Amino acid sequence: VKFGEAWEHTRLQFGANRNPLLVNRTLAACTRNVTSTVNGAAFESVYWWLVREGFIPHLPDPEAGWYDKNVQLMTYLRESFAEELRKGATNEHLLSIFVWYLYENISNPFTLKKQLVKYGAPGTGKTYTAKRDTRLLFDIWKEQFGAEASYTHDTHCEVVQFHPSFGYEDFMEGLRPILDQDGKAQLTLQNGVFKRVCQRAAVWEKDVYSIPKHGPHLAIEWESLRIQDLLPHKANLTGEHWHYLFAHAHQDKKVADAVPPFFFIVDEINRAELSRVLGELMICLEYRGVEGAISTQYAALNTAETGLVSIGGTYKFFIPHNVYIIGTMNTIDRSVESFDLALRRRFRWERIDPDIVALRYHLKQHHDIKPGNASRPWVGLADDLAALNQRIRATDILGADYEIGHAYLMRLRYPETLTKTEVREKVWEDAIKPLLEEYLRGSGRGETLIPEFQKAFGIT
Repeated sequence: VKFGEAWEHTRLQFGANRNPLLVNRTLAACTRNVTSTVNGAAFESVYWWLVREGFIPHLPDPEAGWYDKNVQLMTYLRESFAEELRKGATNEHLLSIFVWYLYENISNPFTLKKQLVKYGAPGTGKTYTAKRDTRLLFDIWKEQFGAEASYTHDTHCEVVQFHPSFGYEDFMEGLRPILDQDGKAQLTLQNGVFKRVCQRAAVWEKDVYSIPKHGPHLAIEWESLRIQDLLPHKANLTGEHWHYLFAHAHQDKKVADAVPPFFFIVDEINRAELSRVLGELMICLEYRGVEGAISTQYAALNTAETGLVSIGGTYKFFIPHNVYIIGTMNTIDRSVESFDLALRRRFRWERIDPDIVALRYHLKQHHDIKPGNASRPWVGLADDLAALNQRIRATDILGADYEIGHAYLMRLRYPETLTKTEVREKVWEDAIKPLLEEYLRGSGRGETLIPEFQKAFGIT
């Protein structure tokens, strides 16, 4: 309070703007009793979300401001993570940063857009973060709705890697030879990997659509449909996949939230000819559910086994609301132009940059913390990588797309008896230098730039 009063007095004296952000930032630098989320609006969104979810009580004092609420929240986090703090698995600084990550996920949740592309330089952990994010989302669903269900993340997450020969037949459906009872090859319609995932994920929406008289209307209202709205139709929804949902205590919850999520991760999504792979699915990406159902190229050959839903006597395909599509791509790959504008706008784009903070923490926890390694810490490699990437960003013919990802320094197989200097030289020769030489091949500037990059990495 005294600091705020002094600030206000000085501000009026010099005619400066009030700028409460600077007040909060100063406080955050002076005490661990507040978080690093100094933006008042951002902190309030996290605070009120925690109140609404029942994690913390709302402070009864109507005069309580940013500082008071921060003290309350940090106290709650210390109590909640007391065991992790005691074991050294986390610290108060990380708990403070955790609040900002909460804000980012609340303001732009993974569920906001169900088609996402993670892009960035090689080695930034795009595929790793895609798997991590899907596991987190599945665990959240499992804890809230599926504690009694037998579904697991491994059975609900499919990972494929695109390549130039990957086609519509591999992704959606196509004629494939199979042997009949006489051992003769017969061309038969077979579903591709993505359609098989959609078949598994669509069972809830298909069942609702099939409810006599009311089904089509209920299916169209899927995203606003609540469990209690389906109670009058329980006799038509008898499959095992409905048992856990109807047994759930919160009948006012949305059905779309209660059904389990399915994830389809496409590594190197830009390496295939996307227009050929996706075919007519562009509209399905934008309009989910039965409302966006379309006839596929092989619609006339589909049967009850290969088709998704029968509408008007014809089997049609749709992408269920509970299917999440996550693609990864390297920005240095020159086939990025395979994403035309129509496809780009149907995906949310998330840039993944080298994470020096994560690398520093990893090196501390997986090497420096071990007995005997304190005299030869490797944590300084994180700063070396940061300096190298800063030099790469400043290079006119490379830039941020050619930075070295932190993954190159995450899983080091070198003997732990080596010093940081020795490890740095080995990483440079084994991984970083060959990559930079490939980047600069044909530019005519490798002979001058490689020594500069080597010096920036700390090798003289």
